[in-house]
Amino acid sequence: MFKKVASAAVLLLGSLPFSALGEIGIGFQLGKPDAVSIGVNRWDIGVSVDDVNVSVDRRFTTRELPNLYFGVGGQVSDNGDAPLGVRGKVGLSARAGFAELFGEVVPTVTFGSRGDFELNYGLGFRIWF
Repeated sequence: MFKKVASAAVLLLGSLPFSALGEIGIGFQLGKPDAVSIGVNRWDIGVSVDDVNVSVDRRFTTRELPNLYFGVGGQVSDNGDAPLGVRGKVGLSARAGFAELFGEVVPTVTFGSRGDFELNYGLGFRIWF
Protein backbone atom coordinates (compact mmCIF):
# COMPACT_ATOMS: atom_id res chain seq x y z
CA MET A 1 0.00 0.00 0.00
CA PHE A 2 2.81 2.40 0.85
CA LYS A 3 4.34 2.03 -2.60
CA LYS A 4 0.98 2.85 -4.18
CA VAL A 5 0.57 6.01 -2.08
CA ALA A 6 4.15 7.15 -2.75
CA SER A 7 3.79 6.46 -6.48
CA ALA A 8 0.52 8.40 -6.62
CA ALA A 9 2.13 11.39 -4.87
CA VAL A 10 5.08 11.42 -7.28
CA LEU A 11 2.76 11.18 -10.28
CA LEU A 12 0.57 13.99 -8.95
CA LEU A 13 3.51 16.34 -8.36
CA GLY A 14 5.05 15.39 -11.70
CA SER A 15 1.84 16.05 -13.60
CA LEU A 16 1.47 19.62 -12.35
CA PRO A 17 3.00 22.41 -14.41
CA PHE A 18 6.13 23.80 -12.75
CA SER A 19 4.51 27.24 -12.38
CA ALA A 20 1.65 25.69 -10.36
CA LEU A 21 4.10 24.40 -7.77
CA GLY A 22 5.59 27.84 -7.10
CA GLU A 23 8.71 27.80 -4.96
CA ILE A 24 10.35 24.45 -4.30
CA GLY A 25 12.95 23.82 -1.61
CA ILE A 26 15.02 20.66 -1.39
CA GLY A 27 17.35 19.71 1.44
CA PHE A 28 18.12 17.39 4.30
CA GLN A 29 16.92 17.10 7.91
CA LEU A 30 18.87 15.51 10.75
CA GLY A 31 16.92 14.28 13.75
CA LYS A 32 14.12 11.85 14.33
CA PRO A 33 13.83 10.79 11.57
CA ASP A 34 16.72 11.73 9.25
CA ALA A 35 14.97 12.71 6.05
CA VAL A 36 15.07 14.37 2.69
CA SER A 37 13.13 17.59 3.19
CA ILE A 38 11.03 19.09 0.39
CA GLY A 39 9.15 22.36 0.64
CA VAL A 40 6.47 23.28 -1.89
CA ASN A 41 5.00 26.72 -1.20
CA ARG A 42 3.62 26.30 2.35
CA TRP A 43 3.75 22.48 2.40
CA ASP A 44 6.58 20.47 4.00
CA ILE A 45 7.24 16.93 2.80
CA GLY A 46 9.68 14.60 4.56
CA VAL A 47 10.90 11.29 3.17
CA SER A 48 12.85 9.26 5.73
CA VAL A 49 16.20 7.80 4.72
CA ASP A 50 16.30 5.26 7.58
CA ASP A 51 13.01 3.46 6.96
CA VAL A 52 9.91 3.94 4.85
CA ASN A 53 8.15 6.98 6.28
CA VAL A 54 6.60 9.93 4.42
CA SER A 55 5.17 12.98 6.18
CA VAL A 56 3.23 15.92 4.76
CA ASP A 57 2.57 19.05 6.82
CA ARG A 58 0.90 22.38 6.09
CA ARG A 59 3.01 25.26 7.42
CA PHE A 60 1.52 28.43 8.94
CA THR A 61 3.32 31.65 9.91
CA THR A 62 2.32 34.96 11.42
CA ARG A 63 3.18 38.51 10.35
CA GLU A 64 4.34 39.39 13.85
CA LEU A 65 6.87 36.54 14.08
CA PRO A 66 7.66 35.48 10.49
CA ASN A 67 10.50 33.12 11.49
CA LEU A 68 8.26 31.13 13.86
CA TYR A 69 6.04 28.57 12.17
CA PHE A 70 3.38 26.06 13.13
CA GLY A 71 2.07 23.12 11.18
CA VAL A 72 -0.33 20.23 11.09
CA GLY A 73 -0.24 17.11 8.93
CA GLY A 74 0.09 13.37 8.75
CA GLN A 75 2.49 10.55 8.07
CA VAL A 76 2.41 7.13 6.45
CA SER A 77 4.98 4.43 7.21
CA ASP A 78 5.61 0.77 6.48
CA ASN A 79 5.31 -0.02 10.21
CA GLY A 80 2.54 -2.64 10.21
CA ASP A 81 1.76 -1.99 13.89
CA ALA A 82 1.33 1.80 13.52
CA PRO A 83 1.19 2.78 9.82
CA LEU A 84 -0.62 6.13 10.13
CA GLY A 85 0.04 9.21 12.22
CA VAL A 86 -1.18 12.73 12.89
CA ARG A 87 1.44 15.42 13.43
CA GLY A 88 1.66 18.93 14.75
CA LYS A 89 4.82 21.01 14.54
CA VAL A 90 6.41 24.18 15.81
CA GLY A 91 9.69 25.50 14.51
CA LEU A 92 12.02 28.36 13.71
CA SER A 93 13.27 29.14 10.24
CA ALA A 94 15.99 31.51 9.02
CA ARG A 95 16.12 32.20 5.30
CA ALA A 96 18.74 34.23 3.45
CA GLY A 97 18.10 34.42 -0.28
CA PHE A 98 17.77 30.88 -1.57
CA ALA A 99 19.06 29.10 1.58
CA GLU A 100 16.97 28.14 4.61
CA LEU A 101 18.04 26.74 7.98
CA PHE A 102 15.27 25.36 10.21
CA GLY A 103 14.69 23.56 13.48
CA GLU A 104 11.42 22.01 14.60
CA VAL A 105 9.73 19.90 17.27
CA VAL A 106 7.00 17.55 15.97
CA PRO A 107 4.61 15.79 18.40
CA THR A 108 3.16 12.77 16.59
CA VAL A 109 0.35 10.37 17.45
CA THR A 110 0.47 7.07 15.55
CA PHE A 111 -2.48 4.74 15.05
CA GLY A 112 -2.61 0.96 14.80
CA SER A 113 -2.24 -2.02 17.10
CA ARG A 114 0.89 -0.45 18.65
CA GLY A 115 -0.03 3.21 18.28
CA ASP A 116 1.88 5.64 20.44
CA PHE A 117 2.79 9.27 21.13
CA GLU A 118 6.23 10.36 19.93
CA LEU A 119 8.11 13.63 20.14
CA ASN A 120 10.06 13.93 16.90
CA TYR A 121 12.52 16.71 16.08
CA GLY A 122 14.67 17.95 13.24
CA LEU A 123 17.37 20.42 12.26
CA GLY A 124 17.60 20.97 8.55
CA PHE A 125 18.76 22.93 5.55
CA ARG A 126 16.96 23.58 2.23
CA ILE A 127 17.88 25.29 -1.03
CA TRP A 128 14.93 27.10 -2.68
CA PHE A 129 14.41 27.31 -6.44
